[in-house]
Amino acid sequence: MTRFLPVLLFLLTALFVWPLWPTVAAPASPNDRVLGQVLVKFKPDTSQNTIDSELKRHGAKVTDQVAAIGVLVLAVPQNAENRIITALLRNPNVEFAEADYLAFATAVPDTYFNNQWGMENVGQKINGVAGKVDADINAPTAWVTTLGGVKVAILDTGINESHSDLTGKIVAHQDFTGSSSSYNDVYGHGTHVAGIVAANTNNGKGVAGVCPQCLLLNGKVLNDSGSGAYSWIANGITWATNDGAKVINMSLGGSTSSRTLQNAVNYAWNNGVVITAAAGNSNNPSKTYPAAYTNAIAVAATDNQDKRAYFSSYGAKWVDVAAPGVFVFSTWKGATSSVNPQPECDITGCYKYASGTSMSTPIVSGVVGLIWSTGYGTSASSVRSRLESTANKIPGTGTYWSAGRVNAAAAVTPP
Repeated sequence: MTRFLPVLLFLLTALFVWPLWPTVAAPASPNDRVLGQVLVKFKPDTSQNTIDSELKRHGAKVTDQVAAIGVLVLAVPQNAENRIITALLRNPNVEFAEADYLAFATAVPDTYFNNQWGMENVGQKINGVAGKVDADINAPTAWVTTLGGVKVAILDTGINESHSDLTGKIVAHQDFTGSSSSYNDVYGHGTHVAGIVAANTNNGKGVAGVCPQCLLLNGKVLNDSGSGAYSWIANGITWATNDGAKVINMSLGGSTSSRTLQNAVNYAWNNGVVITAAAGNSNNPSKTYPAAYTNAIAVAATDNQDKRAYFSSYGAKWVDVAAPGVFVFSTWKGATSSVNPQPECDITGCYKYASGTSMSTPIVSGVVGLIWSTGYGTSASSVRSRLESTANKIPGTGTYWSAGRVNAAAAVTPP
């Protein structure tokens, strides 16, 4: 979740901790959902006349849909949402009805590569703290085997596609929020996440991406304040799946489970897509969604000492892996930030440190992209199995997360 103030999954929030600001899960309340909006799925054999009649009875109007999974987005009178959901659930033709919850934004010759301790930790100091050697994903060694090459969808606050370290990386974009800024990134979170996954690498400037030859799909599902409706996120998931993504990164999360969101995750998984999602920044074992779903990889954050980040959500029963997520350096949208530290800018663009499971998640997405480009990339399940089976079992494994801290080099090394 985002310390940038995380808006929760039901405002799916970008899971950042702008300079180490742990986020707190939002309570279930009218603030965790889109007012005047309900999601419903009718059973497949229900006639259109029956659907129209039921909606008319409740004064509901279809304003959108998540077509791939058969979910309708309804506009309903405000303050009547719960009553209408209850009534719909009594109808034998309805498979499910629910609120539309919100989620919130949870040596290579690149100029700033030494700042990227999560790629290669040689003990360099970050924010005044000396790192533990090899408390990293060992990316340079992995690049000897593969540089990746698959499509990775960034479902987030948009991306600054004009950033020079992301030039040529974005192959498709779509805004699901109705923002006046379209698919561009005003908030900053999405640009930071995108650079972690696939910034131009070995180009003598900027930062390096974990998956240097991966391409990006820019799906804007969080608005310019860092929050988004579950229906937006579900539409982003199905769009990315249908557009050929092999990895979907969701550095966002909410505190409430949703059939719509879960069905979208299952749709992607069943179509051969690996989904990574931020575990959250609540510093407790409370589940975050979509990370907690079986068909998503839930990602916790570690620091440069290979310890659980103080803000990271945890729980080996639902969190799968960990990855570096404290003071992660990556591309930024512009010269200013609403939180410190401020960006560092040069002629190539602006870059910034940020912390959160929002940062550890794209590191895992990058590693997944690398695995897809090896002999282990035969299916989503084989890729996930390889990622988890080769993770380093650092302290906390079995307690905070089930598999360990990911290791890119081990994951792509041939047998």
